[in-house]
Amino acid sequence: MSDSAAIVSDKQLGDVLLLQPSAAYLASQTGTPTALFVRDAFRPLIELMPDCQWGPDAGKKFSSIWTTSWSSRAVWQAFKLRTRQRRLIVNKPRHIRWWYRLLFHEIRLEPPSAEYWARYFWRAVSGLPGEQFMPPRLLSPPESWRHSQAPQEPYILINPTAAWSRKFWSEPQWAEALSEMSNKTALPIVIAGGGSEREKNHCLTITQGAAVPTLNLAGQTSMQQYLHLLARARVVVCIDGAASHLAQAFGLPTVTLFGPTHEGKWHWPTPRNAVLAARDFNGTNQPGPTSAIPVEAVLKSFDAVRQTSQTAV
Repeated sequence: MSDSAAIVSDKQLGDVLLLQPSAAYLASQTGTPTALFVRDAFRPLIELMPDCQWGPDAGKKFSSIWTTSWSSRAVWQAFKLRTRQRRLIVNKPRHIRWWYRLLFHEIRLEPPSAEYWARYFWRAVSGLPGEQFMPPRLLSPPESWRHSQAPQEPYILINPTAAWSRKFWSEPQWAEALSEMSNKTALPIVIAGGGSEREKNHCLTITQGAAVPTLNLAGQTSMQQYLHLLARARVVVCIDGAASHLAQAFGLPTVTLFGPTHEGKWHWPTPRNAVLAARDFNGTNQPGPTSAIPVEAVLKSFDAVRQTSQTAV
């Protein structure tokens, strides 16, 4: 049996990154990197996560297995791995199907709250007080991952898309904001985003509306290239999604815009990592369309976080 622990998740890219603190804790207990069983496309991310290793390369026997997704797919994947300690973390009783109790040695029910998800899972795994939590971090990608069109000089990276289009900020707002950011800094603007037609069209419209030259690489990067593009940016401005988690884990100044989702669960605020929530601008104090966030507020936060860069932007 391997000395390492394992974590199983079938979630999205950003959700997987949020497991890094939990994996690091388990590695500190076993003395070996924690094996992560996630989507095949995410292997480059796992290679950059400290104290982690690619699960399929680590064998099928582990000291303990933790499942942080409660879907039947993740549960069955965990069941196929051999261990004497198979544990499931859920946040609501309704996620526990009757047959889950036949497969897991322990099911930990941790009630949901407005807590940052990375800390939530870390607490559930470690049992330690929240005050000891450290947010996710990533190693720097190798230069071999660079996209052929990526600038060699410093640049501002904009990531205006996510899997949910209802998170999008409006195209005219983005066009105005990135034009002002370029004028303030004289740095080139690079746009990254997903490969769906909806996302590519959104980024193209932003590019066409901007008053400054913009390099649009939305939908044109591999996972390795996307991670490298983020890691080499001087500042990242994005909506709630994987880009926000990744940029912060790379130690970059970031501004993240939240609309229909709760920022407390998906963001770890620091002086270098600003958050703007629509509910603070729409007069209701409730989540809503991201477009409620004014351009002026984004530019103000951009000015604040860029001053925290080791090299002034």
